[in-house]
Amino acid sequence: MSITEASRFQLRTAIGQILSEEAADTLMELLPPVGWADVATKTDLQHLRDELKAEIHNLRVATKTDLQHLRDELKADMLNLRNEFKADIQALRNEFKSDIQALQLSFETTLEKRLHEQTKWFITTMIAMNAVTVAVAVALSKLI
Repeated sequence: MSITEASRFQLRTAIGQILSEEAADTLMELLPPVGWADVATKTDLQHLRDELKAEIHNLRVATKTDLQHLRDELKADMLNLRNEFKADIQALRNEFKSDIQALQLSFETTLEKRLHEQTKWFITTMIAMNAVTVAVAVALSKLI
């Protein structure tokens, strides 16, 4: 037999006639709004508690596993970034070294050209001075 609101109201009215209205209200508040079969027992609560504990345990294990996977992925990503960074730095070193060598070669070439020009000018000047000295010496020897 299921308990309906009409049967609950009828019970309330009957109790109100036997006892006081206040006592009837108190008694109705103490009774469950549904049948006793729908009320949870201690066994039901213990079963629910055990299920929740198992579910929380499973979630804890899954979370730990997920965190470990994330750690592993992060370590792998960091290692990849470190290797890429090392490769980029090595490429920059090689490029810088190549640029420095090109600059050094350009400097050496320019210096060599300038020294060659200076040497030609110096030799030409020395030959001209020697020629003038010889000419002056010849002219002086004719005068004396």
